[in-house]
Amino acid sequence: MSSVLTIRGGVPLTGRVTVRGAKNLVPKAMVAALLGSEPSVLRNVPEIKDVEVVTSLLQLHGVTVVKDPVSGDLTLDPTEAKTASSTAIDAHAGDSRIPILLCGPLIHAIGEAFIPDLGGCKIGDRPIDYHLNVLRQFGAVVEKRPGGIHISAPHGLHGAKISLPYPSVGATEQVLLSATRAEGITELIGAATEPEIIDLIAVLQKMGAIISVQTDRTIRIEGVKDLRGYNHRALPDRNESASWASAALVTRGDIFVEGASQRDMMTFLNTYRKVGGGMDIGDDGIRFYHQGGKLTPLVLETDVHPGFMTDWQQPLVVALTQAEGVSIVHETVYENRFGFTEALARMGANIQVHRECLGSVPCRFGQRNFLHSAVISGPTPLRGTDIDIPDLRGGFSHLIAALAATGTSKVTGIDIINRGYERFTEKLAALGADFDITTIK
Repeated sequence: MSSVLTIRGGVPLTGRVTVRGAKNLVPKAMVAALLGSEPSVLRNVPEIKDVEVVTSLLQLHGVTVVKDPVSGDLTLDPTEAKTASSTAIDAHAGDSRIPILLCGPLIHAIGEAFIPDLGGCKIGDRPIDYHLNVLRQFGAVVEKRPGGIHISAPHGLHGAKISLPYPSVGATEQVLLSATRAEGITELIGAATEPEIIDLIAVLQKMGAIISVQTDRTIRIEGVKDLRGYNHRALPDRNESASWASAALVTRGDIFVEGASQRDMMTFLNTYRKVGGGMDIGDDGIRFYHQGGKLTPLVLETDVHPGFMTDWQQPLVVALTQAEGVSIVHETVYENRFGFTEALARMGANIQVHRECLGSVPCRFGQRNFLHSAVISGPTPLRGTDIDIPDLRGGFSHLIAALAATGTSKVTGIDIINRGYERFTEKLAALGADFDITTIK
């Protein structure tokens, strides 16, 4: 079964939406509960596909997961953790890349882990080699088996000095989740320091971990024998907040994003203002709106935190198709992230993608034949067309392009959006979007 969204564009999105806990933190905090000797409580949890996947995987491993029907808070009890059958785990293959992060906690809890073949968005190479190499450095034994990977540690996990060639968020999370209960001290050099990483560290510290973050991207973890549970409210999803901000700009709308946090979005907010977007920042959220004038083109490079996030890039590119002049966007994080522009071009956008680094600093993709820079000339009227969603952020970008376009668009593959956007069709309806959903077999 799949769903088709029929969108009749040209209607400004106006109203209010609520953003809850970050997709890039909540599933990882759920995994962290495996490390404790008692139940944990996670608050501000969104209803997204990744949460469902991790819930199922934890339950397969004997973790009791109870959702409060009113608040949505999760209580996770790992005290009966056990080995799950490879067949049951394999049923989740392709659903998410989160399972790789179960390895360290499962080894600490039950002595082994089986990880199915991994899915996720098709936006570039996200090799799990980083994760497997990290686990080997901790002393884990990695074996390839039919349908996935078996990982064990006959002599336990031990602290290590690890240097990442790139500040990978996933590899940093792997180190944190594996090192907290490993014997000895772990030093991670070249770590990612995104707000979601810092929030995961806060979760682990509440559980009894000893973790320090230094200014040179070095994280030091002193292993402890046991951890307790935690009670934690997840930080808000800055990526969803930025997506709705771009939606307001593209559709010439006015959206108040309840829960949006200025602190973790400052780089985005500066760029949004430069383009010509309006904002009113409050304690409970941020109002984003089109100010009625012309949008301004700009030159933009994505980067790891505290730079401009790659997840912010795709929705903003749609807004740049309506700016007066030429914009240049250099993607430095994922090499295939501009695949979504093909649909925008069919809608009337003038976008050229290049293999060269069109930015101030050459990136790791410059000599590898990837189309990772884009030149956007605007403004160009957008017209409705048929679209098949390729990935999470690209898919949301297609949706807001269709909402701004003249005419009707039929969008397939919308189930991908559920991975990271809570109740997105309900939110679209609340903002006044004109659309229908049909289900096909």
